[in-house]
Order: sequence, then C-alpha cells, then structure tokens
Amino acid sequence: MLLALLFSGTSDVPWRASPKRIASYSSACVIVPVMPQEFLASSVASRLGARIVDGDLQAGDVLRLEDIEQESAASRSVCREAVKILESLNLVRSRRHVGVTVLPSNQWDVLSPKVVHWHMSGNKREQQMSWTNELRIALEPTAARLAAERADGADLKGLQDAVSGMTAAIRNGDSTGFAHHDHAFHRSLLAATRNPLYVAHVPMLLGYLAEQYGDFSLTSENGANLVHYRDILDAITMNDPDAAEQSTRALVLGLGRASTQPSPWRAAPSE
Repeated sequence: MLLALLFSGTSDVPWRASPKRIASYSSACVIVPVMPQEFLASSVASRLGARIVDGDLQAGDVLRLEDIEQESAASRSVCREAVKILESLNLVRSRRHVGVTVLPSNQWDVLSPKVVHWHMSGNKREQQMSWTNELRIALEPTAARLAAERADGADLKGLQDAVSGMTAAIRNGDSTGFAHHDHAFHRSLLAATRNPLYVAHVPMLLGYLAEQYGDFSLTSENGANLVHYRDILDAITMNDPDAAEQSTRALVLGLGRASTQPSPWRAAPSE
C-alpha cells in the first residue's frame, strides 16, 4: 500500500529535504493510506459486475461514466479502468457519446473466475452450481480417460501427492489442507490430458471449488469420497482408461449431489 505524507501548517517543505529538516516536520506529518488505483478499479468493477450478474442491471441498460464515478466515490481514471475490466469479461461495451452498455448474458465470459465468483456470491449461486456440475460430468470423466492414456511421471506424482495430502488432512481434521489438495488433484487431472482446451478450464474449476470450500467443514462423506480419488489414481497409474473414467464419474456425481444439499458445503447460519 502506498503512503502519502501530508504536511499541515506549512507551505515551504522542500522537495529534497535533509534528514534533519524532515525530522523538524515530524510533528506536522500525517500518514494517510492511499489505495493503489488497480485495487480501487478492481473494487469498483466487482460491485458493478455483481449487480450485472445478479440482474440488478439488465442487458441494454446504459450507464454514464459520471454516474459510476458518483456512485462509487472514485476518480474518473479509476472508473475507466473498472469499465475496462468489465469489458474484458464481455459484461459491458463502452462507446463514446453512448455510455457503458450492459451486454446480454450469452456474451459474458462465464469461464472467468470473476464471473463465477459473482454468480456464487449472489442470487445465482444455485444456478451456477447446477451449470458447473453439468460441465464437470461432461469434462472430468473424459479428462481422466485421457490422463490414463497420456500421464507421465510428473503427472502421477502430482496426483499421488494430492491424494496423500487429502488423506492426511482427513486424519488430522484439516479442512483447509483438504481443500488445498483437492484443488491440486483436479488441476493435475486436467493437466495430464495434454489438451490445452481441457487445461483452459482449470481457472474456472478452481474458482468454483474455492467458492464451495469457503465455509467448508470436513464430514464423513469426504472420507467416503476419498475412495474414489484413490480409484482414479490407481486407474491412471495402471493405464486403465475405462476404470479412470468410471471412477471419476462416480466421484463427480457424488460431489454434485452433495453440493445441492444444505450442508456440509456451507456453514449453518448463526442464530
């Protein structure tokens, strides 16, 4: 974080002051935190993006930069950068003399972790979970089949380390460690396909898992699912595509059913 030094009660502070002279102003020096522009732009973009994804701002709605500036209490340059972020995700289109137009949802970059986060954090959470589970059923079993045919020693080590890590995490009751190694398993699985189109889904999938694990607590179901992770690892190690695909489908179907339950993925509301 940047720091700004504001000197009160003096107008003759030299641009290049000696240490002694700087010390003489110490009693009048106030240190004020200043947020980097990149952080502020991301914050403004997040607020607007969430409103768009939630439907508060509809396709075809036009925003003026002046309105964004006023509502966010941010500078014009920060608001411009925020709009650029949203444009990069195809949520809006900015045109001079027109304004910032909200685009239809079929143009959004729905694989972006940012868009996934806005869906999962708002009123579209259940819909995002349903979409992602459908995608995972289509994607991950086939990825496991390809991994069984193509994985090398480094891929196998990544999968083995992830399964060992999840096993240790369950034994120690470490929910954070379990989530970390679960992420590593799915990342290694897609990487082992050697297909860049599969690998391109890694950021979206990890972003989704991160949202699911936000209020996560270990349950007996995680221990039961660990059997599937081990079966997948064994099948890929033995170069058995059919077994790898079947075990992965069983895992993803089980996780999909669990994610639609009120628990264990989300903490119970406080009373």
